[in-house]
Amino acid sequence: MKKLFSKLLDILKHPRGWSLFVFYILFACTLTAAIAFAILAPKQTILCYVCYALAAAGLAYFVYTIVYLAPKIKNSTVRAMHRHRFTDNLLNDYGFRTVVFATVGFVVNIGYALLQTIVGIVARSIWNIAIAAFYFVLIALKGIAFLGGKRAKNNFEKTRKVYRVCGCLLFLLAVTLSAIVILMNKTNMHFEYAGMMIYAAAAYTFYKIIAAAVQFSKANKRGGLVVQALRNFNLADALYSVFVLQVAMIQAFGSAQDAFANNITGAAVALLISGIGLFMIVKSHTLKPPPDEDGEC
Repeated sequence: MKKLFSKLLDILKHPRGWSLFVFYILFACTLTAAIAFAILAPKQTILCYVCYALAAAGLAYFVYTIVYLAPKIKNSTVRAMHRHRFTDNLLNDYGFRTVVFATVGFVVNIGYALLQTIVGIVARSIWNIAIAAFYFVLIALKGIAFLGGKRAKNNFEKTRKVYRVCGCLLFLLAVTLSAIVILMNKTNMHFEYAGMMIYAAAAYTFYKIIAAAVQFSKANKRGGLVVQALRNFNLADALYSVFVLQVAMIQAFGSAQDAFANNITGAAVALLISGIGLFMIVKSHTLKPPPDEDGEC
């Protein structure tokens, strides 16, 4: 009996294999039953409370298994990534990782801009067309950074010029946003999410702005100039998303008197984007060439 108890305790302390699979099945069943009892049961019975207790205990052990397995999963994933050149570069080369994710973002931006254009044309919505216009300008900026960086390669002076041009073009993005704010006042255009989607959009926007701010700081310390430009564009994109979210939230929960807040936020975001552009221009003039001209730019 003592040996059986010790074996059971060892399985609980070191979850793996079939025992872990069986636990996840049982936990899913108890959790589903607990939710069903909470919603559908006309009166709470002993069975309900037993099910709640099992679901709570299962949840606690579920969290334990995640914490226990996370390092092993991470180590296995890292070892697997080191076996292939692409994933190894993705893991170890910050500049390469930034370019790969920026390329994915570039494709997503194109798809999103086209979607907003189609919706704007079909629904005759100036707001959707305005969103599309902003993203088409952002796409053009990223395209210039990609092509300019590829042509400049590791030539510092050429890369610095590309970085400076990208900074100047950020003012165009700020002008586009200013035009959107003016259109909002002239045409009373607005934007809203369907149903509960606004909460998901809010969560994603907060994640987006925090991640963009962190990567902006990291890129300006570690990345080359093209990498920094791409991260700066991502920050501008995240700032614009905050503005769009506010417009949607005021439309959903505010009143006509709150529309002035959209003007303030729009102007603030346009100024911040202009500030990023100015920062890039000043930096391109003050930055000194690296001692090794063959280094990453």
